[in-house]
Amino acid sequence: MKDLIFKAEEISVKLSYLKGASEVIDLLSDNLKYCVIADAKVLEMHQDFKNRLLEKGCLIFEVEEAEKQKNLETYSEAIAFMQKNGMNRHDCLIGFGGGAITDLTGFVASSYMRGIKYFQIPTSLLAQVDASIGGKTGINFGHIKNFVGSFYNPAQVFICADFLETLNEQEFLNGFSEVIKHSFITSKESAEEIKKTSQEILAKDADTMLRCIEESIQIKAQIVASDFREKGVRKYLNFGHTFAHGIESVNHKNPIFHGHAVIIGMLMALKYSKELGFLQEDSYKLAKDTIGHFNYDFSNIELDAEEIFEAMKSDKKNTKAINLVLLREIGQPFIYEEKSSEKLKTFIKEFINDFTK
Repeated sequence: MKDLIFKAEEISVKLSYLKGASEVIDLLSDNLKYCVIADAKVLEMHQDFKNRLLEKGCLIFEVEEAEKQKNLETYSEAIAFMQKNGMNRHDCLIGFGGGAITDLTGFVASSYMRGIKYFQIPTSLLAQVDASIGGKTGINFGHIKNFVGSFYNPAQVFICADFLETLNEQEFLNGFSEVIKHSFITSKESAEEIKKTSQEILAKDADTMLRCIEESIQIKAQIVASDFREKGVRKYLNFGHTFAHGIESVNHKNPIFHGHAVIIGMLMALKYSKELGFLQEDSYKLAKDTIGHFNYDFSNIELDAEEIFEAMKSDKKNTKAINLVLLREIGQPFIYEEKSSEKLKTFIKEFINDFTK
């Protein structure tokens, strides 16, 4: 087991890298009551792990179709389940699943009896490198993702390689988008390394993936530790996300991979950075080529310029303008306030026309 500890607002978060799922169970205390909020589909694929949880006496609250059910109704049902089973503020909640589950679990933990301790066991690459790190919790409200939420750190996050084995190519790439994003806001060298090792990454080479995950988590952990409440540099982690959230809102009836929306969002942010004269052509080409080394399937994603723009206006990060994270250079992100609605709307329309040719 390998641990990384970072602090945000004097709160210490322990990240444990484990070889096998059984190690997680061995680390649970016999003196606490645990309630596991679990993705039902993922739990079914890891029946031995489920049996070990039950043997340990853990309560299990299963969520079907987690992304669709990350809402107030499921939140209320989880609270009622915990109350019915006598969970108190000294007990512990555990999130087991992808990003939707880790988001939901964190929000339940932050508000149940004004806050109880919780652990995260992220089972997707996306959740391992992004959703479970940083203390952001939330549920969707209507068609708006993560509109209701809080900042609340888990006491511990277990990163277990076993759970990645069940991911298909597109599920894997869904998570890898955040690794790519972290490289783009960090350095050219980081982007070039991902491009150079793309074949090993696609083959899920263990050593390469461990290095990628550790480096990606380190990047995010350092940013979060310096700006837990997202007042400054943490906003750079939203690179590509304002566009992406607009894309996801358009596709709310048939939810798409968050990571695929982020990839398109980053392509939009990169092109907008170039068109506004901030990002040079060679850096734009490097970033675009890096993404091009990975076989993202965008065939089921609907792109409507008007709807994307309207959803972007509702982004909670906006003030009077639409706030975008753009790049002056790979590794040099900044906040750009776009006050011209027409200019941005025209760009989105032109981008979609080129992207869908």
